Amino acid sequence: MIRIVGGRWRGRRLGTLPGAATRPALEAHRERLMQILGPDLSGTRVLDLFAGSGAFGLECVSRGAERAVLVEKARPALAVIRASLEVLKPEPGAVELVAGDAYRLPVGEGRFDLVFVAPPYPHFQAERERLEALLAALPGHLAEGGVVVVQSEAGAFASFLHRGLACRDSRRMGQTDFALLVVSAGEDSPIRAN
Repeated sequence: MIRIVGGRWRGRRLGTLPGAATRPALEAHRERLMQILGPDLSGTRVLDLFAGSGAFGLECVSRGAERAVLVEKARPALAVIRASLEVLKPEPGAVELVAGDAYRLPVGEGRFDLVFVAPPYPHFQAERERLEALLAALPGHLAEGGVVVVQSEAGAFASFLHRGLACRDSRRMGQTDFALLVVSAGEDSPIRAN
C-alpha cells in the first residue's frame, strides 16, 4: 500500500498490485515532484496515462485539481483504482477512470494542464515507436502552459527526441527519472537528468 502525501486526502492509503509491474512512484518522489509542480493544483485538469495505482492522478485531485482522467488497460490495476475510488469518494466528475490503451489518447476530453506518462519500463525499448508517437501527439492535448511528466527508469528516456516538446526540467530520484516537458516550437532535444 502507498499513501496520498498531500492535500485533503493526505495520509489516505491507496491499493497497489504485488510485484514491480505498476511501480507506483515512492511517496518521497511524489512529494518532491509535487513541490516542483506546485503544491496547490486548484483548477487544473490532469491526464494520468498508464495510471497503475492511480497515485499521480489521485494525488493531484487531493491537491485541488478540478478533474483527473486515469487511463489504464490492465484489469488488476483497474480493480485496484476502483477500490481506491470507493474509499476516497471523490466529488462527482472529479475522477474519470478509462479502461483502455494509454497509447490511444481519450477523445473529447479537452486539454490538460498536466499529463503523467508512466509506462511499464520495458516500453522504453519494446514500444519505443508507439511511445514516441504518443509524445508527439501530446502537444495537441495540452492547455497553454501545460506540462508533461514522464517517469522512467534512470537513463531509459535520455535518448528520446520529442516533436513539439522541450525539456523544462529533469530530476533523478534514486533509480527513477522524471522529465518535465513543455510545448516548444524549437528543435527537439534529448533529455538529461539532473
